[in-house]
Amino acid sequence: MIERENWLIEFCEDWSQFFESCNWYTFRVCMIEFENDTILGGYEATIVLLGVGFRWRWNYTETEAMTQIVKDVDDIKSGRVPIERLPEINLGDR
Repeated sequence: MIERENWLIEFCEDWSQFFESCNWYTFRVCMIEFENDTILGGYEATIVLLGVGFRWRWNYTETEAMTQIVKDVDDIKSGRVPIERLPEINLGDR
């Protein structure tokens, strides 16, 4: 991922999943998606062709919701908010 102050590019590929044991496989032959995220103040585009592509996001403004999310993440990382661990559930061999 390449991340700057108000934008990022994240590369994606679907081919490596076929070399693992998975419950299901998802392969994108052709995917073009555009989004105007008004709550978080950003535009996003995802383009994938034959299982290889990228996601680009540009945050054009900092909204109240984004400011709150950034504050919450900072509080969690700094330890100001206690985090409770949930017990792990063993699902066995499914």
